[in-house]
Amino acid sequence: MKEYPNTMIVLTSGKQDRGSRATLALSWGCAALAMGQSVTLYLTMDGTTWAMKGSALQVQVAGFDPLSVYFEQFTELGGQITVCAPCSEHYCSIELLKPGGKLRNTATLTGLTTIVSQIGPETKVIAF
Repeated sequence: MKEYPNTMIVLTSGKQDRGSRATLALSWGCAALAMGQSVTLYLTMDGTTWAMKGSALQVQVAGFDPLSVYFEQFTELGGQITVCAPCSEHYCSIELLKPGGKLRNTATLTGLTTIVSQIGPETKVIAF
């Protein structure tokens, strides 16, 4: 029997809100992981920007830890980071040209059918 994540977090926002939605998405994911849930973070549209190494550095929303800390905690707690492959080519193309512009080691490029197949009948899908 196939295992589905308890929670799928879909992050469509990039840096235009200075990391507010990304911070909420990652802190939500860390909380769910700490409570024993399995969580997949799906980065799509502008959210693919966060898949790049160094993208979360010096991003911090008042009242929260730095975004880079949430990314570390998320993966240390067992969270999976998936990135929309078609979106990454469009939205991240400028980031890829910057020195050191590479995908995080913990992120996986994924096609749309793979993401859809990961959503089971009991999976909660939360969008930011």
